[in-house]
Amino acid sequence: METNASDGNIVFFTTRSQKLATDLMSILGMRQNIIDSFRNGIILRTNCVNIITILQEGVTEGDQSIIEDLERNGLMVFHILVSQEMDGLVNDDSSDSSIGTFEDIVTVRYYLCVPTDIVAEAQIENEDGVSQRRKVLVENFIQNALFMAAQGYLYAYIVNEAKDTTDFANIEVTMVNGNLVKRN
Repeated sequence: METNASDGNIVFFTTRSQKLATDLMSILGMRQNIIDSFRNGIILRTNCVNIITILQEGVTEGDQSIIEDLERNGLMVFHILVSQEMDGLVNDDSSDSSIGTFEDIVTVRYYLCVPTDIVAEAQIENEDGVSQRRKVLVENFIQNALFMAAQGYLYAYIVNEAKDTTDFANIEVTMVNGNLVKRN
């Protein structure tokens, strides 16, 4: 918990994380129904089949399992992006111009997330500077996350089942026809 300096009320970690998630979605211009669903405890996923076919849908059982695992590890998922991506670039050097083809199209899922406790890893050195140091740390983290979102970058847990790989990274996103999608 942390005390909100403006009104003296306690701000719980999950509330702060939920606010950060909704602020990130708002900065990016995500659809209001997605933001409202998240506020009501419903996580949606945007499935970008191609540039013309972008669908909003609920989470699958597999998604739910990953969301629960991420929650146990201190991350709150606020939206999922599903993207069809080309994999296995093969260059054909037999002609004068460089031609590339792809061997496969794979589905990659991006679980957009924020930490449930922003200061969990903070090293507090002494009792005198605890409240100030924590406040500064939280403010800096939130401002950086909002700045990155304004530049089109979000933190995500990435699942590529075709390669059987997972990773955490900042991903580049953009808006297409009012939908948030992974920029390729």
